Amino acid sequence: MLAVVAMPASAEAQGWLADRSRTQGPGIAVGDFELHPGIGVEVGYDSNLYYSPDDPSPEGPERVDSGILRATAHLLFGPRGRERQEEGESAAAGGGSQRDVTFQGGISGSFYTFFEDLERTNMEASANLALGIRAADWLSIHLTEQFGRSVRPFVENTMMDASYARIQNDAGLRLSFQSSGEVLKISTGYRFGINYFEDELFQFGNRFQHELTLSETFRFLPQTGIVHETTVRIVDYFDDTSAGSSLVLNSVMLRSRVGINGALTNNFSVLLAAGYGAGFYDGVAGYEQEYESVVAQVRATWQIERDTRLVFGYDRDFQPSYVGNWFRRDRGHAAFQTIIAGRFLLGVNAAFAYHEFGAIVEPDGMTPVGTTLQRGDFRLIASVFGEYRFTDWLGVNATLRYTGNFTDYAYEVDDLSDMTTFLVPAQFNKFEAWLGVRVFY
Repeated sequence: MLAVVAMPASAEAQGWLADRSRTQGPGIAVGDFELHPGIGVEVGYDSNLYYSPDDPSPEGPERVDSGILRATAHLLFGPRGRERQEEGESAAAGGGSQRDVTFQGGISGSFYTFFEDLERTNMEASANLALGIRAADWLSIHLTEQFGRSVRPFVENTMMDASYARIQNDAGLRLSFQSSGEVLKISTGYRFGINYFEDELFQFGNRFQHELTLSETFRFLPQTGIVHETTVRIVDYFDDTSAGSSLVLNSVMLRSRVGINGALTNNFSVLLAAGYGAGFYDGVAGYEQEYESVVAQVRATWQIERDTRLVFGYDRDFQPSYVGNWFRRDRGHAAFQTIIAGRFLLGVNAAFAYHEFGAIVEPDGMTPVGTTLQRGDFRLIASVFGEYRFTDWLGVNATLRYTGNFTDYAYEVDDLSDMTTFLVPAQFNKFEAWLGVRVFY
């Protein structure tokens, strides 16, 4: 997973790239591999391209909406599907044994043209790979790599020459040990992440992230186990943070949870976990920046039918932030997906959250930069994705998405050009609509 930041996701994957099961078609068999190429073209509308407030100040930039043209190509790859394996040589040879090596991955690129600002035309890209190696009956090795470049704006348009390009990369290694019969599993892992802004204006936010994880699962029923996970995350800003308009500090973040994960029935499973989270920040001057609180997660999955699934839950967690250094999130969420008559795919997602930030002050560590020292936001995100598939390789799709952030907090600056350096917008509403056609195989 890429490093999470308390700012709008400027490159949320379009509806058909958000879930691998939506993206791939029949596939092209190449030996033991399977390729899933595809290309799609969409026309969209964004009601608030730069996350402007609902009531912008007279001196501030005007709210901008825009039509958008997006062309996306992708190539997914992985092992051959089960049906094809059963029909092929592996079945004839008495195959079906557990694979010693498993993998899947993909690459994609999206070319954006913003009709309201043609000079902002740019390209996003992503790539990912997950590789698993079963070295022995008791040891597995897992390697992951995720890369992404986003170009969609994420704050007010006060600097017309800003590209808003941001690169995020996350590479990980995990070792999993298991007892005979997989009653006990122990995993330990390390992930290295980088978050890099290409524009000089935002480079005070460039950072490295190191994450160490230890987890255990003890299975006491066929499909139910006690789970534990402890994570230590080290956040290291590697550019001059004093160039920003708010204090950002290097930190060590600790999270530990224990719970139970299991299937209540063949179609219904639940995860319940709770624990402790704390954050420790370097060079604090003035207001206290440390964090300490309870963390929790509740998730239920209901497989209503083979092609119909409902997931819902609640989580309480904390993450790094470019204002206040951290934000705590209490969030309820739900996701529904179904395929009707093998032709029409419908996906609905919704989340409502409360975000509470640490003390938001200037780099001097003393001076508040907004109407209040601390900040609380209510965030609502909802999306609907629908696609009708004329064949198993051609489909027409539509996406509607709403993002709203509600808060009484407002930044107070003498020079409005400084607004761009606050990487977490305050009050805004944003609607997006997309209509497209894609060919996939």
